[in-house]
Amino acid sequence: MQHGVFALLVQTLNNLIQVKYPTTKASPFDSHDVIMSVLLVALFTYATASVAEVMLLARDSPYCTLAGNLRLFAGALAAISLLSILDPILGFITSAVWACLFMAVAYESRTEVGNILRVVTDKLIDMFTRLAANVRSRKEQPNQPRV
Repeated sequence: MQHGVFALLVQTLNNLIQVKYPTTKASPFDSHDVIMSVLLVALFTYATASVAEVMLLARDSPYCTLAGNLRLFAGALAAISLLSILDPILGFITSAVWACLFMAVAYESRTEVGNILRVVTDKLIDMFTRLAANVRSRKEQPNQPRV
């Protein structure tokens, strides 16, 4: 249901932009290149976090909430980006509120993020250790003559 609400919000804001600028032939990328870049990154993050959330939910992972929060904030950032094109002042105020909420949730999620980074670091160290051991063992073995 949240995906439907997000899609409706983005579509409505997009339609309002088209109504506000009916005679503009230029792409929004020409006049609002930074905002449109933020929008694209936010949409990509939203889609990626949505997939990650479903995968983590299927595994009963404790990190499902983290992916859900990321999806929620990416969706909000996408909507705020479109709102900034419609009304820059309202977009700025909404962006400031979004940034404060994001910082609060990021602070609350710091232990989960720390755990994820620790697991990733441990896996990378283990992978490189095994790779180095494999390379060393190949150097130590003399070349066997082929039969």
